Amino acid sequence: MNMKRLTKRMTMGAIALVCMVGVALPASASENNLLKKDPKGAYVPSETPDLSSLHSQPFSMKVQKKDEHALGPSNPSYTIDVDYNSTTHKAEGTLEVSFKNNIKNNLSELYFNLWANADVFKENGGGMNISDVKVNGENSTFEMNDTALHIKELSLRKNKKATVSMQFEVSLPEQQDRFGWYGDTVSMGNWFPILAVYDDEGWNVDPYYPYGESFYSLSGKFDVTVTTDKNQVIAATGEEVGKAKVSGDKATHRYIAKNVRDFALEMNPNYRVISTKVNNIKINVYYSGEHSKYAAALLESGEDSIRLFSEKFGKYPWPELDIVTMEGWFGGMEYPQLVMISLAGDRPLDWAKSVNAHEIGHQWFYGIIGNNEYDEPWLDESFASFAAALYDGELGSLQVDPIEDSYYHLSNQISDFTARADEGGISAYYYMIYNYGSSTLNDLRELLGDEAFYSSMRTYFKQQKFGISTTRDFISSMEKSTGRDLMPFFRDHRVLLSDQE
Repeated sequence: MNMKRLTKRMTMGAIALVCMVGVALPASASENNLLKKDPKGAYVPSETPDLSSLHSQPFSMKVQKKDEHALGPSNPSYTIDVDYNSTTHKAEGTLEVSFKNNIKNNLSELYFNLWANADVFKENGGGMNISDVKVNGENSTFEMNDTALHIKELSLRKNKKATVSMQFEVSLPEQQDRFGWYGDTVSMGNWFPILAVYDDEGWNVDPYYPYGESFYSLSGKFDVTVTTDKNQVIAATGEEVGKAKVSGDKATHRYIAKNVRDFALEMNPNYRVISTKVNNIKINVYYSGEHSKYAAALLESGEDSIRLFSEKFGKYPWPELDIVTMEGWFGGMEYPQLVMISLAGDRPLDWAKSVNAHEIGHQWFYGIIGNNEYDEPWLDESFASFAAALYDGELGSLQVDPIEDSYYHLSNQISDFTARADEGGISAYYYMIYNYGSSTLNDLRELLGDEAFYSSMRTYFKQQKFGISTTRDFISSMEKSTGRDLMPFFRDHRVLLSDQE
């Protein structure tokens, strides 16, 4: 990264704290080497966020008895009907989600994550309000606190279906981000109330992590109806059902998505679209005029990434993928069937193609094979970074030492990094999770050999498809596939089961 580009990015707040607080580098590396290895595809905020909210949960949670088999509520099915006003930049509507209580008898509470209420969004006019909450048609007691909604005083029988409905209003912040509006572009990532996950730790309502991802949700079905200006061109998770219904200056679109763990939208009335097909999968690139020079390159890298990753990791399971361009300094961001590529400034074409490959890699690692991004961020970011290096033909250059400070592990939770934010913990997060993580996976490939490594990855894919994976799951799958004891390898690479258990 040359100094002109570095100065510009630091002005925008990207790769925050690299120079403000520094990072303990490996003995064989220097700060310049770290910056040269700036992870392409890493989500970085447009501004430097306040870190004070990173050390507390929205609600004080009771310590749960460990239940290794708990993972629910299962089979969530969302129906969302929303109207987006491009003048007020607000989306208002209703949400209904049905699910099976597979957790425990007489389930007494439910939680939803309200990511739109994160401080970084409130500072720029964002936020979410909830009203008229009902469970199985009955009015329910609820409370909101920052990024979480708590519905209480319930009694839901085990193995029975339940339905929660609510009205919600979400204000989009004015900012170049995965959630916000800027100029003509509307980015709606993490924009609706989403059912929290109950696992062996209890309910997961961790704080919003502005320097990466902290999202965790189960795969399900989405039926989303969006009404907005008829001239809006919309990219979305899933596939549009029929043609939009036009009434006056408004149009209503309906989208269906299956086996996805989130739903995102990107809108811009000036979007142009180019498309192609690979393996019977439709790939669309949505781009505005100022990003015209990137369109063909993004379509090419989209096609090549789908083909390559389907061969190496497992077949892409959905019929469509949307790639959208936008302003912003955050690199890229992934959602099921939709990736955002931020192109503020004069980005090189190869950079854009590599970032696109990273975000498409997330379709496998986060989208298809899910994980708790707050507790085990390496399970998706390290894997997506490895996928991008595979696409770039740069596996041979993945030779990165860990940070010298042994406090930092590849298997650390986000809270382990943010606890040392004043000592370079955020920079350490980027370096370890993206750079050292992808290098570790490449070391494993070299240890096992290509044939055994990719065969084992495909087995892992089949085992964890549309589910939630853990570090233990990954190690166990690789050991069983190869018939080898790989614990010494992972310990040597600072992947420790004790970080999660």
